[in-house]
Amino acid sequence: MKMTRDLIKIERRLKVVLQPVTPRMDFVTELRSKLDEEMIKRTKTKKVQTGLLVAGGIVSLAVMVVTIIRSLTSWPEKVKSISKNLPKLRKRQQIASA
Repeated sequence: MKMTRDLIKIERRLKVVLQPVTPRMDFVTELRSKLDEEMIKRTKTKKVQTGLLVAGGIVSLAVMVVTIIRSLTSWPEKVKSISKNLPKLRKRQQIASA
């Protein structure tokens, strides 16, 4: 409550001491153009970031598809490798169990 009263007193004092100033038109125009330029820069930066993110997603998807295709198409070689080594594994199991 006391803080609110203090703030009200400060606000009243500032209104008396500080008088509003109307800015010059050339200042307003220059400031507006600078702000517009900054917004254009930020928009371009955001577009570049979005583009890079999309490109990264596409590359990741392509790598994932290639990996899946390779794993699906390489299974015949894996089967051959397993069937080739299966007798050796059985012999080892028989020796270990004996």
